[in-house]
Amino acid sequence: MLLCLILVGQVQSFPTGIDDRGDNGCVCHGGSDDTTTITITGLPESYNSSEIYNFTLSIDSPVSESEDLNQAKGGFRVIISHGEIFSYGWIILEGGYTHNESINSQRSWQATWLAPSDDSKLATFIIHGNAVNGNGESSGDEWNSLALAIPGANYTGEVITPILAEDNDDYFSSDLFYIIGGLSIISLIAIIYLVSKD
Repeated sequence: MLLCLILVGQVQSFPTGIDDRGDNGCVCHGGSDDTTTITITGLPESYNSSEIYNFTLSIDSPVSESEDLNQAKGGFRVIISHGEIFSYGWIILEGGYTHNESINSQRSWQATWLAPSDDSKLATFIIHGNAVNGNGESSGDEWNSLALAIPGANYTGEVITPILAEDNDDYFSSDLFYIIGGLSIISLIAIIYLVSKD
């Protein structure tokens, strides 16, 4: 049982950003919730070769922000298919962009997207954003996701927006539930065996 409690404690938030464990959403920050919304302003409907686009990523949520100006308030993971993103505090971890600790005390970030040199490509963005209450745990936090597709000026294919994984928090929760449940049953059987042996 103690082992199960230890494992539950291993589910934590990542104030320094998230690697590919966040590719399907911010599952360490509570549940996905439609009341938390992600908006991107400044990206074009279609991009030109190697052009620079300044954009803003914002998270709006009913999750209360900590009054402490230095406490975490939000975070993100952005996965793009083409181009590069540049901005203070944005870092690349295992194929996606995320925040470092110096910029997690906000829910709005400015950045620059350098479009790919080949404007015959379809650039896709998958953005996962979380709103956190600053308690250092996943309780009370919420997240959501947004997907975008931006064709290049000479792209001739169909514009298909990436499909977001559905019910990520349910998937994560059910996996965790089965792991903890299985370990609990094994622990209980071991305890009953040891008690009945005496």
